Amino acid sequence: MLEQLRHILVIRLSSLGDILLTTPVLRLLRSHCPNARIDVLVRATYQDLLLAHPCVDRVILMPECQSMITMLRTLRQTHYDVVLDLHRTLRSRLLYWGVVARRRLAYNKYTWRRALLVYGRWNTLQAMPPIPARYAAPLRRLGITAPLPNVSMELDPASAVAIQDYLAQTFPPGLKQPLLAVAPGAVWPTKRWLSDRFAGVAEELARQHNAAVVLLGDAGDTGLARTICRQLRVPMLDCTGQLSLMQTAALLQRCQLLLCNDSGLMHMATALQVPVVAIFGPTVQEFGFYPMHMQALALSHSVACRPCSTKGSMRCPRGHHECMQRVTTKQVLTAAMQLWEGVSG
Repeated sequence: MLEQLRHILVIRLSSLGDILLTTPVLRLLRSHCPNARIDVLVRATYQDLLLAHPCVDRVILMPECQSMITMLRTLRQTHYDVVLDLHRTLRSRLLYWGVVARRRLAYNKYTWRRALLVYGRWNTLQAMPPIPARYAAPLRRLGITAPLPNVSMELDPASAVAIQDYLAQTFPPGLKQPLLAVAPGAVWPTKRWLSDRFAGVAEELARQHNAAVVLLGDAGDTGLARTICRQLRVPMLDCTGQLSLMQTAALLQRCQLLLCNDSGLMHMATALQVPVVAIFGPTVQEFGFYPMHMQALALSHSVACRPCSTKGSMRCPRGHHECMQRVTTKQVLTAAMQLWEGVSG
């Protein structure tokens, strides 16, 4: 039956980390449906994540300003055998029901269970698998029950060459220092660890291992990166807002370790098999987004008010931000040293 499928549509419009977490599903679909054309609908901002992926035949772009009617007209030109909604928002559901498809599958977002945990302190998510496994669960209805592949990311050769040239122009000729990546940003302010603590860990780690520090992130993280750079007395390079997603990935792949918050770059590091130390604050493991990687450590501090939201917020509801304040520089440095020495050894 699966060999007879000809057209499959996967809907995941955003964001960086969430799209990368769909890659195990894409690999399962490709291995079990070798004759199918796999289309993925995604916002234009994130198209580069999938253009080089070997399991994706066509990336369909969802422009920011395009109307739903226009988008549906485009999608309805293909009669799909299967449509799979891995986003589960109002917009994705309208697209999901609007396309022509023989079978419709969608993952369970457990919205009410997450709300019960945040607002009622009733935890019914302890036994829930991580997000990639939740994404793959609907495939059981197609008879796909194989083990879940790893989260992965494919780099395009042009980005790798661009980063090689970028580093050659930026650092002194012949510099062979290992690179330590720091990504201090996160979409929501409550998910950001303190800048001075990132600086303290990066400074100590770089000194102990004779490393150079590279700051990663988009243009919105530039202020945080500059604050950290002003405190560093080791070789550094602020790349925030200067690189494309694929160039960022090509640079991250060259790094020994990433220090970050719960962010898209954390999942990028996991996909690239780069060791990562991630600091979690207002969100918890039960939501399913902890890094899935043998060389990944997620650090957090248990406080009574955690979790206070499902995805972070603009400010701490209690005004103290203790979930992040209580994660110490010593804890993060110890974790980083453990992973660094594991890679070096």
